[in-house]
Parts: sequence; structure tokens; C-alpha cells
Amino acid sequence: MSTSDPRPIVVLGLGNPIMGDDGVGVLAVERLRDEWEVGEGVEIVDGGTWGMTLLPTIEGARKLILVDAIRSGGMPGADVVLSGPRLPELLGPRLSVHQVDVIDLLTLARLRGTLPSDTVALGVEPRRIEMSTELTPAVAEGLARLPERIAAQLQAWGASCRHRHAVHA
Repeated sequence: MSTSDPRPIVVLGLGNPIMGDDGVGVLAVERLRDEWEVGEGVEIVDGGTWGMTLLPTIEGARKLILVDAIRSGGMPGADVVLSGPRLPELLGPRLSVHQVDVIDLLTLARLRGTLPSDTVALGVEPRRIEMSTELTPAVAEGLARLPERIAAQLQAWGASCRHRHAVHA
């Protein structure tokens, strides 16, 4: 990836793994880290439910991929993609239990002029957000696709990203 901007592309996994389907974002970045080889200039962050402490990570990004359970009104497990300058408003009614923190983070970064202009939210439609360490079957299927979707976005932005099986084949 050739760029004069030294700031990283940040892949930020969000959610709470003890709240059922809400943990899909954190699990997806864990799988990305385990199954994919990403080049320099990409930072993979398990943001969990850290809230406002993630502001420096967001503000320090050149480009940002948010990975989370996102309510869009679709079928459970469906792929969801949101982007654009109105991303905080689009996420407003859609995220899970930590929605206020994420919306506040993005809104604050936008007001401060530090929200990366290239910000994308990739997620899966949740079915059940309640105390559980298990994903519902539909969301587990969505999780299986999510690391590849993240990798495709990274590649679209010019980052090196290859599945480890392809690297060793």
C-alpha cells in the first residue's frame, strides 16, 4: 500500500461477546487476525464496548472499518453495509446495546473534523441480544462471511490482505 499518509487503516471490532449476537464484531476481527495476513498500515483493534476510550483510535485512522451487529430491519444473519458522511445518523437506531457510545464517538469525531472521510460499517443483522456466549445459527453463518467482507474492503482501499491458506498454498 503506497501512501504518504502514515496513519493506519483501522478495523475496529465492536460488541459484547457475552450478549449473544452482539459479539459478532469482536469475533469477526479475531477471525480476521487468525485467518488473514494483512499488510503494513492496517491496524486491527478489538474495541469491545470500550466506548469513549476509542476516540483516539478513530481520530488516528486514515480510513475506518467498523465491524458490529447492526440492526437494519433485515433477516437475522443478513450482511449489512453502511457508509457515507451521515454514518452516525444511519447507525443511530440500528446498533445494539452499546449504540450510544458508538454514535457519540462518531458524532464527536465528525464535529471535531477527525472522522475519517472513508468510514464503512460492516456487520450482520442480529437476531438475539441477551445474556449468552452463543451466537444464533443465522448470525454464526453471517460471521463466517464477515472476515472475507472486511478483507475485500481493505483490498478495495489498496491494502494488502490475503487469506493464510492462499499464502501457504
